[in-house]
Amino acid sequence: MSEAVWSRYRSNTARHLMGVARDFENRMLGRLAESDGYPDLRPSLGPVLALVAQRPRPLRALAGALSISPQAVSQLVSVCEKAGYAARRADPSDGRSRVIALTEHGARLIADATRQLRLLSAEYAERIGDDSMRRFEEAATRLLHALSDTPDVLPIGGRAASIGALPLLSVDAQRTLMGDTAARGHAGLKMSHAQVLPLIGPEGARVAALARVQGISRQAVSATARELEGMGYLRREPDPRDRRGVVFHLSEAGETLIRDSVLALDALDERYAAAIGARRFAALQRGAEKLYESLGLEREIFDGTPREGEPLERLAERLRRELGSDVARRLAALLARPTNPTAAEAALTRP
Repeated sequence: MSEAVWSRYRSNTARHLMGVARDFENRMLGRLAESDGYPDLRPSLGPVLALVAQRPRPLRALAGALSISPQAVSQLVSVCEKAGYAARRADPSDGRSRVIALTEHGARLIADATRQLRLLSAEYAERIGDDSMRRFEEAATRLLHALSDTPDVLPIGGRAASIGALPLLSVDAQRTLMGDTAARGHAGLKMSHAQVLPLIGPEGARVAALARVQGISRQAVSATARELEGMGYLRREPDPRDRRGVVFHLSEAGETLIRDSVLALDALDERYAAAIGARRFAALQRGAEKLYESLGLEREIFDGTPREGEPLERLAERLRRELGSDVARRLAALLARPTNPTAAEAALTRP
C-alpha cells in the first residue's frame, strides 16, 4: 500500500476516538473492579448498562442502538443479570413485553462509575488542558445526541457534557465504517473484528501485542484473528523473534479492505461535521488526537515501541482479574518488602 494510505489509516478521527474510548473503558473497569468492588465487569457491558441506565429498554431497542443482533444483546444481558446489574421485567406500558432494567446493584454501579468518570475526566484534562478537555467533552456529547435515533440515549453522567459519551460514539464509528466497507464489497465483517483488523500495522501484529492494546485475552484475539484469516483478510507467518509464535499480516484482500476503509473515513468525518458543525467537529478532532498521542495509544502496534508502563499495567490488570483483589494486594505487599541483601548476594553467586 502507498505511504499516503498508511498515513491516513494510521491517524484519523475514528481511530483516535476508538482508541481513547478503549483506554477510558479499560481504566474505568480496572478502577471499578479494584476499588469499588465490581470484579465481574467487562468492556462489552458498558454500552448496554449506559443505555439501560437512562430508562428500561426492550432487547430489540438495545440491539438497534448498539447495531448488534438481538441474540448477541440477549447474551450480554444474561451476563448483566448473572452479575446482578440488570433484570428482565414486564413492560409497564405493555404487559406482554419485557424490558431490561437496572437493579439496585446496577444503580450503585452507575453511581460509582459516574464518580470515577469525573476523576478520569480531570486526569485527561491534565494531559491536554482544561479548555481542550471541556470542548472535547461538549463536542462528543453533542455528537452522540445528534446521531441517536432515540433522543434520551445519554452517556453515563447525565445530560451534562461527559467523556462517558465515548464508548457509544466508538460503537457508532465502528458500525458506520463497517456498513460503508460492506457496501464496497466486504460483507460478513462483525463488530468483534474491530478488535484486530485496525491494529495490523505495516509490519504485522502479534497476538500478545493485540491483546495488550485491547485489554482482552489472547484466546479472544486468536479466535478473531483465525476467523479473519479464514475470510482471507489475514495471513500468518512464523514469528522471527519466537519460533513458536506467529505474526499476522494483512493479505492482499486485507490491504484492499484497508484502502476501502480509508475512503470510508472521509464520509465518516463529513457525517460527524454535518451533525455538530465544523467548529465543534474541529474541537472533537483536536481533543481526540491530543489524548490519543499523549496516552501513547497503539504505539506498540505501529511504531514497535511499547506504551510507557504498558506491560506492567497490563500484567497488574491480569493478575487482579485472575487472583482477585485480596490476593493481588497481598502479592503487592510481598513484592514491596525489602530484599534481604545476604540472600540476594548468595543467589547471585550460587553456581
